Amino acid sequence: MEEIAEEIRHLCGCSRLAAFRMAHGLSQPEVVDRYRQDAPASVIDQPLLSRLEMFPAVGSRSPQATQIIALAGVYGTTPLRLLDPQALDRMDAQERAVLMRCNAAFAPAVPVPASETAGETASPATSRSRESLMPGSIEREVEMAARRALRFAVMVEGSNVGPETLDQLHDEVARLALAYQQQPLPILLGELIDLQDVSFRLIEGRQRPAETAEMYLLTGVICGMLAKASHDLGEPHSAMTQARTAFVCAENAGHDGLRAWTRGLQSMIAYWAGWPNEAARYAQSGAEPATRTRGTAAVWLPAQEARVWATLGDEIRALEAITRATDARDQVEADDLDAIGGIMTFPRPRQLYYAADTHVWLPGNEDRADRFAAEAITAYGEADPADRSFSDEAGARADQALARVNLGDVDGAVEALRPVLDLPSDQRIGGIVSSTMRVHTALRMPQYRNAAAARDLQREIEFYSQTPAAAALPRSR
Repeated sequence: MEEIAEEIRHLCGCSRLAAFRMAHGLSQPEVVDRYRQDAPASVIDQPLLSRLEMFPAVGSRSPQATQIIALAGVYGTTPLRLLDPQALDRMDAQERAVLMRCNAAFAPAVPVPASETAGETASPATSRSRESLMPGSIEREVEMAARRALRFAVMVEGSNVGPETLDQLHDEVARLALAYQQQPLPILLGELIDLQDVSFRLIEGRQRPAETAEMYLLTGVICGMLAKASHDLGEPHSAMTQARTAFVCAENAGHDGLRAWTRGLQSMIAYWAGWPNEAARYAQSGAEPATRTRGTAAVWLPAQEARVWATLGDEIRALEAITRATDARDQVEADDLDAIGGIMTFPRPRQLYYAADTHVWLPGNEDRADRFAAEAITAYGEADPADRSFSDEAGARADQALARVNLGDVDGAVEALRPVLDLPSDQRIGGIVSSTMRVHTALRMPQYRNAAAARDLQREIEFYSQTPAAAALPRSR
């Protein structure tokens, strides 16, 4: 699509912004309609779009970063590809800084299909071609688990389950939820898939109503963990399938905490996949159940929403969401998800990491991002073992490195990132690799063009990212 847009631009002499619209065969009113669906809080109409497409010609209007970011979502590209170099140069300096910072949050040229509701959104194909998944591969195992989840989600009816069985299942779920954030994924994935099989068979049997609700809750938690596993393996499509099944279970359990937690999970998957508009929709759709629970899922959802708004260039909404997360923390009353623990709860150190991950996207907030990251790292170091998370601690260190790169401190970035680069390959899950690649991208800034330390760090990150956790998994079971 980019090549078509470029050809249109040369033939018609129009701006890149107009060329992308024409390459998609859209009229200005059609773009305005889609824009309003993606960014309902942002004001745009056909005359304004026309003036934006003229920029920087006489009579045009300089675009805001949030407008270009929203249009990038409509056209399925990255924001910077929508502007000619001269247009970028003539933008307001602060708007340009926001746009350049947030550009890294977008997957390169991957359109997100339209959806009727956030819960029914179809996700785009993963970075690895789905046709390349061979029988016996770990990717095939993930997809097979997702298919079982999908079949279950549309079946949901039909060995009796007693208290002893439920207690055993609960213990297994709690054990794996804790182990997930402390042990490498290769050790746990097979157990998670097997436990999902067991829970599906049990819930298809007959139980008393109270036990049925508990079964749906535990099955939803298992599907949520497998969604996280699929995400960590770089398979967002399968992750969304598992997450949707987790939400079906939350609905059948009537559990607002799991509803809010699952929406946060879906938003997180979309966030790391480079679909920030989808991530925002999922976070917003979880707001209602979050108001009806006092568990830490009610903290996670606005904390996740904050970093989504930051990637979309909306500093006001991002900081407002951080405030909501802080207020929710003050009102927390642990629920049954928090009792399960592990990745099902949202402890204070993780909240600090999310604050760092929000501020690092906002130009002028680099010192705050560095400070929040340092507080998160310290908090993880002092936390109870049950609250430790190697992945979130690595994310905080990567945010600290990115903040320091943006401040011009490459040596400080190397120091911050060293523990992350020393992680063994079986702990290099998708979010960690993506976080380090953000640092790699920031090191492309002109001021680092001839800096030997920057080149050395880029090479080390490239070598590191070539052996992710998926490569450490056995190729068949």
